[in-house]
Amino acid sequence: MKDCLVYFFNGFLDSGKTSLICTWAGSDDFSKAKLVILATEEGEIEYEDDNYPGATPIVINKDSEEITSELMFAIEKEHQPDFLFIEWNGSVSPSTFFDNIDVPRRWMLAASVVVIDASTYQGYFRNMQPMFAEYYKYGDTVLFNRVNPETDSLPKLRASVKSINPGINIAFFGENNEPVLIEDHLPYDLEKSPCEISNDDFGIFYTDMMDNVNRYNGKLVSIIGKSVVFREMRGRGFALSRPAYTCCADDVGQIQLLCLYSYKSNFPANEWLKVTGRVRYFEQKDPQSGNMVPMPCIEVTDYALTSKPEVEMVYFS
Repeated sequence: MKDCLVYFFNGFLDSGKTSLICTWAGSDDFSKAKLVILATEEGEIEYEDDNYPGATPIVINKDSEEITSELMFAIEKEHQPDFLFIEWNGSVSPSTFFDNIDVPRRWMLAASVVVIDASTYQGYFRNMQPMFAEYYKYGDTVLFNRVNPETDSLPKLRASVKSINPGINIAFFGENNEPVLIEDHLPYDLEKSPCEISNDDFGIFYTDMMDNVNRYNGKLVSIIGKSVVFREMRGRGFALSRPAYTCCADDVGQIQLLCLYSYKSNFPANEWLKVTGRVRYFEQKDPQSGNMVPMPCIEVTDYALTSKPEVEMVYFS
């Protein structure tokens, strides 16, 4: 028997999970297959038969506390689905499912999708960052819907996710579900030479260039950070460092951007520098996946001492 592909949908109530699931379920990829939807919360949209142009899926409604290993095996025995969509209750940590529930051997996780309503995100994110951190930790894709490019900062939305899970995929959709491209809304102009990266945009710049080699490779930029010299890089390079809130007020990390620069002595370590140079990439093993991934660095052409920014901390909200 072939694998049953599992799609896990997470996010706050009324974020658009049910609408997305109905759209997917009615597509050609799923309309002729045996699809089971396991829903653990009720929103404004319901799973009604006329939502699906193709075959009607089997819908099972359960509370989160009713989701057990025994239920998973009962679904397998009774329905033997080709696909399983799980709509998870956004007020319950996804770890409750991923860390505690056993599933049949042929079930394979195809995607763990976090659905976010961009119109309410900033308020929720400021007050509930630990919950969003759980979403992103157990997700591989984030879909921001209801995006208004005139009022929503796409780079900040993206950076708030990437600061927690750098490897996650992110897509943006407008009020009418049309795709919105982040490259059309960056807060700096990469066509300028050098492109000036402001203090507030350090985190946005770093997280965006991690995933967009073609967009950034070879671009001349100027950026400010505190110099850090590592023993293994002494004489050959340093890092520009900025403290950053990566999850919540109690979770402060460091963003460190490698800078390649040859020097002999008297390099100003632990000083605030304005660095100008070209973006380059090197291969590094991802500790989570084990795959080799491109990592950004700056090939420095010039630097100068500068004053400490008024706000040292990098924020993603």
